[in-house]
Amino acid sequence: MMWTPERLQELFGDLRTHGGDRTDVEVKLGTGGCPTVIDTLCAFANLPTGGTIIVGVDEAADFAVVGVHDVATIEQGIASQARNALIPPPHVEFEIAVVDDRQIVVAVVTGLPASDRPCRTKSGGHAYLRQADGDYRMSEQEIAQLISLRDRPRYDSAPVPLTSVADLDPRLVPQFIAEARTGSRRLAEASDDQILRFRAVIAPGTDQLSVAGLYALGTYPQQFIPSLAVTAAVELPDRREGRTRDLADFDGPLPDLLDQAMEWVRRNTGRTMRYGPDGHGMDEDEIPMVAVRELIANALVHRDLGPHTQTKRVEIRIKDDRLVITNPGGLWGITVAQLGTAAGKSSVNEYLYDMSKLIRTPNGKRIIEGEGGGIREARAALRKAGLRTPTFSDASVRFTAVVSRHSLLTSDDLAWLGEVAADAPLSDMQREILVSMRSGQIWTNSLVRDEYAPIDSIAARALLQGLVNAGVADALGDRGSTTYRLAAHLVDDTKQTTPTVDVIAPLFPTDDRQIDLPAVSKNAPAVWDSLDRPGSLAEIAERSGLSHSQTSYALRKLAHLDLVEQVGGRGDRSTEYRRR
Repeated sequence: MMWTPERLQELFGDLRTHGGDRTDVEVKLGTGGCPTVIDTLCAFANLPTGGTIIVGVDEAADFAVVGVHDVATIEQGIASQARNALIPPPHVEFEIAVVDDRQIVVAVVTGLPASDRPCRTKSGGHAYLRQADGDYRMSEQEIAQLISLRDRPRYDSAPVPLTSVADLDPRLVPQFIAEARTGSRRLAEASDDQILRFRAVIAPGTDQLSVAGLYALGTYPQQFIPSLAVTAAVELPDRREGRTRDLADFDGPLPDLLDQAMEWVRRNTGRTMRYGPDGHGMDEDEIPMVAVRELIANALVHRDLGPHTQTKRVEIRIKDDRLVITNPGGLWGITVAQLGTAAGKSSVNEYLYDMSKLIRTPNGKRIIEGEGGGIREARAALRKAGLRTPTFSDASVRFTAVVSRHSLLTSDDLAWLGEVAADAPLSDMQREILVSMRSGQIWTNSLVRDEYAPIDSIAARALLQGLVNAGVADALGDRGSTTYRLAAHLVDDTKQTTPTVDVIAPLFPTDDRQIDLPAVSKNAPAVWDSLDRPGSLAEIAERSGLSHSQTSYALRKLAHLDLVEQVGGRGDRSTEYRRR
């Protein structure tokens, strides 16, 4: 993904609020010329979605933009390092951005396809990955894990030596078999043994339990695979009191792991007062437990079960400002951007996933519903609670979900909203957007869709236009490239903390043509908005809120004008479309 001015604005706000680089972004000072970024280029190349290096920013000075003097030298230097120091060399695209009148270099590193990973340094042959805000050298175990992702994982069906049906939990198995019979006419008359074999609880061709069967239904899975467990800890901000408290290890089958982890999170997070539409306050969980449950269940069910991860557990950490849930392994067949969308249904462990739909925790709830809507529910619950939606990071060898513990709106924000928008019927999303505009953030249709996914282009436009109609925001530009900012009469320079940003080398067409998108076709503006990043026909249709036929027609019109490029063959579901 290339960077727009609005996304760069949001990035700098995020860096200054939370401190430290992000997993997918590295900032460099660059005052002495081109910095050495070989390790970072390598690490980003080994991430499925790549990453971005920004040169001209001083992290030590609260991410102050200091700019660079020789843009060309820095671009050439980074490109040379990517081309000459790494095998295989990753693709790097450059943009020049002007932030508060200072030039910076933005280098976007494309992640290598799974078949080409790992990327290694020519000198030493080392492979690197990102962890938090730094690069680290991968272990041989992690390299093996990365190589294993070239093929479809099937580790959950592998037999576990020395196991048998005698190692299954007598409390869980009858309920599982009953659910299997109820849910399938083919299994309604099958014997218990047949169901355990058909559902791969017993590994194919053996009398031993599969990894999935042991993990989901075993009496004590850790007897055979100790890493099928969860470690949790509260990390203390003041190290004088120690590094952690309430360090806990959870064991037992998957349903018990989920139940214990949920109880631990509830015990170590607080209660808070939230106000409903009627103005009455209610005591609620600090973090909605429906969101916590979904994220922990995902970590347990979709963790890598391969032999190269048998020293790695699912980890839960509660920090001063966030909840962090990490599992071994990454996504399979989808990207982070697709999570929670119609295209975002894919399971790393197919057998375990299907088993989990039939298993209930001790409190009677299914581990997963299996409809692919869990991420959407988690996002909705967090938004309703006034919290940021979870952020996800896929590093191939591990997957991380992060939930903020801080409310999006402060008491000062609420007081200001009461002054400027008391009579406007604004939604929670509109109130959040309006508050960010107060600090100088500029919004676009695509930025709304990124922040509040899943939401289509039509709904995003209505959201922003509602602010304009309420007299609290101004819209600038033509349809298809409209930006939205705080209404001029509400601007308070003392509150404008977000930098002004312009991108000199934008992703959009750079010729001198004036594109009248509505004249191309009625739906061309919505489709163009949705092409802020490449996507398949199905993904673009979902982003735009249009039907497949409407989307396809608009894409053909845009392609005819050489505005859109088709990558792949017609009729191929993997074919992508992107702006030229």
